[in-house]
This record gives sequence, C-alpha cells and structure tokens, in this order.
Amino acid sequence: LVISSENDQVQGISILSRIIQNDLKRNVKQYGLNENNYFFIFFLQDHPGATQDELRQTMFLDHSTITRAVAKLTTLGYIERRPDEKDKRMGHLYLTDQGKALQHPLYEATKHAEEMAFGNLTLEERQHIQALLLKSAISHEREKEKNGSKYN
Repeated sequence: LVISSENDQVQGISILSRIIQNDLKRNVKQYGLNENNYFFIFFLQDHPGATQDELRQTMFLDHSTITRAVAKLTTLGYIERRPDEKDKRMGHLYLTDQGKALQHPLYEATKHAEEMAFGNLTLEERQHIQALLLKSAISHEREKEKNGSKYN
C-alpha cells in the first residue's frame, strides 16, 4: 500500500473506512442489512424505546436517512414502532425477537471488521484510536449544531 502524500491526513482514515465498510457489507448482507443500518440493532438493544431523533443524534445521520432505515428494518421484521402514550405522533422503537436474535451474528461481523482494519494494533492502540475518532466526530457535530447546520 502506497500513501500518495505525507501531507494527506485523511487518506489513511478513508482507506480504513473502506476496509471496514466493505467487510461489514459482505457479512451483514445475508440478513438484509447494510454496512450502515446494522448499528440500529445494537443501539435499540441498549436503548429500547428510543425515538428516531435519538437515533439521529447518536448516529450523526440526517432525519430522512433514519426514516428510510427504520422503515426497512420494520419491513424486515427486526424492529417495531409503538406510539407514545402522550404524543401519538412520536414513536418508540423496539427490537422484535427476530431483531434480538441478530445480536450475536452482528457482533461477530463487527469484530471481524475490526480485526480486518486494526488487527495489527495492540488493544491499547485500538482503544486510543477509538477515543480519538469519537472525540473528533463529537466535536464536529457540536460545531455544526452551534453554527446552525446539523448535516453538512
């Protein structure tokens, strides 16, 4: 692998992103999922009853992308929407039994993708990279919200 420019700090992240995305795509396809919407299953396992807005805030995706993904996961039978008791316009999302059954295979798929991208690093190095990437993503989102533009 040849990095084209020592000054390009994004190229390595882009390459690793493609490695992870391609591996996930291959390994979750059999469940009707893609490399982006598999995470909804994990999130709803940890946060049953979450709203689409909570998904949007956590996943850094726009509202229409969240709406399409929720519709697909509902059609596949992995999640269900239950109306809020006080505000019928708001829906809460829950995993179905079929969605809960995906926990283990999706965990295995994400571990495989992690190994593909970071298998040559120590646990400490992996944790450090994860913390830095998350810090950067959160900082970016806060800056966009402060400037009034949530999804650029």
